[in-house]
Amino acid sequence: MTYLDCRYTTFRRVLASCHDLPEEAWRRLDNDPELLVRRAAARRPDTPPEVLEGLVRAHGDVFHIRPLLVDHPNFPRHMLRTFVDEPSPNVRYLALQDPELPVPELQQLAAAAESFLRRGVARHPNITDALLEHLLSDPDPQVADDAAANSVLRPTQMYRMLTAAGL
Repeated sequence: MTYLDCRYTTFRRVLASCHDLPEEAWRRLDNDPELLVRRAAARRPDTPPEVLEGLVRAHGDVFHIRPLLVDHPNFPRHMLRTFVDEPSPNVRYLALQDPELPVPELQQLAAAAESFLRRGVARHPNITDALLEHLLSDPDPQVADDAAANSVLRPTQMYRMLTAAGL
């Protein structure tokens, strides 16, 4: 427990990876000045939902570390769609983790300047035919590729695209 006061982030991060700490230690680790420590502490099995949501809303998620914080069993998944209006595009992207994200929110994200947001919409399972059609003609070829690879794309749309391309 003496590591809670250690000036070295690594020691506090290692402490945060333990699972048998007292509540006071978790409270301190959840409020640590270093983001890496707070993220490590949030991976414990009994992390409170408000800690998970606050951390993700403020800093987004780290996609190369699995499982994602939004996949934590205590994460309030019903809050994902509220991320659409966040200022950070990385946080807005997390709204796409909601497989039932409503169409108006998908349209809002599809209009974003950031191509990675449009790509996420193009891959989303709740996309409409009209929105998919729009993203198929996106100026970013990766967005159009993701839209073309979406399993929601109907064969009639595929055939029409192939005919228009002279194939």
